[in-house]
Amino acid sequence: MATPKSHSAFGGQAPLMLGVTWTMATIATTLVILRGIFARTHNRKLRWDLIWVVIGAIFGLACQVGITLQCLHGVGNHIVNVPIDDIWSALYLTFVGISVGLGGNTGAKLSIVALLLQITPKEIHNVRRIVLWTVGALVVTVNVVQIILLWTQCHPIAKLWDIILPGSCPGATPANNFSYFNGAVAVVTDVFLALYPTTMVWSLQLSHRTKIAFCVLMAGGLLPAVAGVVRTIYSHRLLVSTDVTHELVPFLMWSDTEMWFVMILGSLPPLRPLFDRVILRRNGGRKDNSGALGSGGIDLPATIGSAGKKGGAVVTVAPVQASPSIEAEW
Repeated sequence: MATPKSHSAFGGQAPLMLGVTWTMATIATTLVILRGIFARTHNRKLRWDLIWVVIGAIFGLACQVGITLQCLHGVGNHIVNVPIDDIWSALYLTFVGISVGLGGNTGAKLSIVALLLQITPKEIHNVRRIVLWTVGALVVTVNVVQIILLWTQCHPIAKLWDIILPGSCPGATPANNFSYFNGAVAVVTDVFLALYPTTMVWSLQLSHRTKIAFCVLMAGGLLPAVAGVVRTIYSHRLLVSTDVTHELVPFLMWSDTEMWFVMILGSLPPLRPLFDRVILRRNGGRKDNSGALGSGGIDLPATIGSAGKKGGAVVTVAPVQASPSIEAEW
């Protein structure tokens, strides 16, 4: 009869990694839950930005559970301190976690794309919408291809994590090379999604204070881009590492940072109604008419120039000249 497996392999940098990643996961999940509570409907149906971020959060939490299990099997510890069976389990869980994490990253970025589509009117910015759709398709395609290459590089598949098994990994080089391309695409799309709103907001009839606040908020998306660069650097180090269980820590932490920060930063604009309530309470019920984010600022999703229209608004401006309706028909 088999005895229960000991998790003595836990140690090293594992506690630090779990503390940091679970903190980010908790913040992101809380914001996503708040989005669900305070979300408005568009044309009597859920908005796609909320749907995608919920999907991303589910995959992200599954990835987070995987990271916890990896730590219990030795990730974070030096490989000389990890039993051989735990090493194989840790590597297997790592590959599963990478795949699930790519799903979380995809959902998070598609949520941002859906959010931006709602402030991009079809009538006057059709080319911009095509670009956004292209970015979303690129993110999905690259991540799906990466997952396929990851799991088909070795024959048998188990040799991917159990290197002493007979077999070969003819697809290892293509999979590794594509991972660099994946990293480059991730960084470029993060930068694009962070800077894109600045090209739209300045043409809207908003106060300069509101425009600046919104642009600064969305430009925070550059942080995931930085995380993507660092993550790609560490992925290369893993290929030549002789202490893989220890070297996995920075790779996993930066991968998690990229995913969770996309969700965190992308959840702030849609939560403007909640911030309004907090500000109104602090002001004793008096609405702030300064034109900042706490008043006439940014509210998602959107109709510009139609204050009082039900269904929510990406940007509500009070009051403005006749402006084009910005709606996302899905």
